[in-house]
Amino acid sequence: MIVIDIVQRSEKVAIEISKYLIQNKYAIHTHIDTNKIFGNNSEMTTVRLFFITKALLFDSIYNDVNAKFGSSDLLIYASPVSHIAKDFGDDLRLKLKAV
Repeated sequence: MIVIDIVQRSEKVAIEISKYLIQNKYAIHTHIDTNKIFGNNSEMTTVRLFFITKALLFDSIYNDVNAKFGSSDLLIYASPVSHIAKDFGDDLRLKLKAV
């Protein structure tokens, strides 16, 4: 399992992406946060959508989201999940898209 983060600037787009992910069985549910990014003398507000899914779905999710919602500010990356509650893991394996 992995946690996928999708970062961009619009809450409306994050909600549209969330609906797409759930409808296509890439996610059971998603989380949406508003964050501030600080860089070299700059500050920007971003919206981070994140969810747990099967690692083997990453390429499909990446390609589908970029094709449907691609923009210059879209960033997608994943982190491994080393431990997960048994019930939640079973639920993910049962309800997410077969690989």
